[in-house]
Amino acid sequence: MNRELLPYQSRWVQDRSGIKVIQKSRRIGLSWAEAYDSVLHAAAGAGNVYYQSYNKDMTRSFIDDCEGWAKVLEIGAAAVGETLIDLDAKDSVLAYCVNFPSGKQILAMPSSPRVFRSKGRAGDRAIIDEAAFVDDLEASLKAAMAFRMWRGDVHVLSTHHGEGSSFNQLVREVSDGTRMGSLHTVTFRHALDEGFYRRICEVNGEEWTDEGEAAYEQEVRAEYGADAEEELDCIPSAAGGSWLSWDQIRAVEHPDAGRPDLYRGGLTFIGNDIARRKHLWVAWVLEVVGDVVWTREVSELRNASFSEQDGELDRLVKRYRPVLVSMDQTGMGEKPVEDARRRYGESRVEGVLLTSPRRLGVAIALKERCEDRRLRIPSDNAIRGDFHSIRKEPGATGGPRLVADDDGESHADRFWAAALACAAAAMPRGPVEGRATDAPVSEGFERGGGRVEVDAGLGVVRPASHDLRYM
Repeated sequence: MNRELLPYQSRWVQDRSGIKVIQKSRRIGLSWAEAYDSVLHAAAGAGNVYYQSYNKDMTRSFIDDCEGWAKVLEIGAAAVGETLIDLDAKDSVLAYCVNFPSGKQILAMPSSPRVFRSKGRAGDRAIIDEAAFVDDLEASLKAAMAFRMWRGDVHVLSTHHGEGSSFNQLVREVSDGTRMGSLHTVTFRHALDEGFYRRICEVNGEEWTDEGEAAYEQEVRAEYGADAEEELDCIPSAAGGSWLSWDQIRAVEHPDAGRPDLYRGGLTFIGNDIARRKHLWVAWVLEVVGDVVWTREVSELRNASFSEQDGELDRLVKRYRPVLVSMDQTGMGEKPVEDARRRYGESRVEGVLLTSPRRLGVAIALKERCEDRRLRIPSDNAIRGDFHSIRKEPGATGGPRLVADDDGESHADRFWAAALACAAAAMPRGPVEGRATDAPVSEGFERGGGRVEVDAGLGVVRPASHDLRYM
């Protein structure tokens, strides 16, 4: 793990303004740099760090980066743990935490303005990551500003999400001086000029060349297509557009995707969008091959009875032995999820309520796979249309809202089934003990070491170890 920050990362870390905001390109390592600074802050006893983002997976990634930095910097931090933070007498929220010998800690949790309430002792820090995508940024900022009363810090990081978002309003106010704070801007081009592609080559053991960097930039911009200005150049879009561009969708299409006969017997995940009459019932099967997830089968039923749906899901589970079946539990999904848990086991079935912000988190899991080209889908007009039908619009509170065009045949049912499968494949899994089985175990995880939990006749349930991410 390279300890050296790139210049734009260093400028952000070295800025000691009490309130600082950064509008940035996607995936250039700013959250990774923020984790570095958070570890130094807490380890030195300067204060606690409270981190929020739009979903659970991102908060876990941040805390994993903090744990990794603590090891690299040889700071005697305790292992990652979980704790409940009380919001009021009735509600609480799960947070990941790292404790330091200084007595301070880093806590990371999904966004909730109430979490910042009653927090903010001397030197404490509030971080809002991907702020344009949190459910109510204004309320979170209002609560976080109390940290400043005891000389704490407030850090806000995000890519853009439309001109009408609360984050873009914050950027404008800081820029024109109507709100206190420092403003940073790092576009994709700025990051490349300051060594971003060189760092990618270094991490991947590749040789850097001018020609290679130019080709890389051209490739990334082509993948983003019409969204490049907002996602890479920090120019908020005038209105909500498609969640996935045509170029992003076509980039992950492959003629071998969707062929059950090519299933290799590896780790699989199933996403299931549930419907009974008007819309499609869709089950989407993904198999992990290296760092790519391949679509092995897409099963669609229309106006099928619940018993027929159960039978089809039984067939898929028996054939592919999935690690996890992630099912849409919203509305009529309650009973199918309950029945599936009874048939396959509680730990093997996840019921997902597709309401904000979980809906957004699930969609982002698929979007990131498309952006990184780590997903393969069939070249099919119906699938392509479903994926492109999802649109992003600012919600009533300024946070994003995802809507889908309804053509009477599908309501983006294929998109949501695939997104549920991608989100399931992205879920972190901790070390557990294994049980003897005759079922095949993924060769990649055998080589990686560590334990896996397996179930007789079902295959691998979850890997034991995690690699430290660069960003």
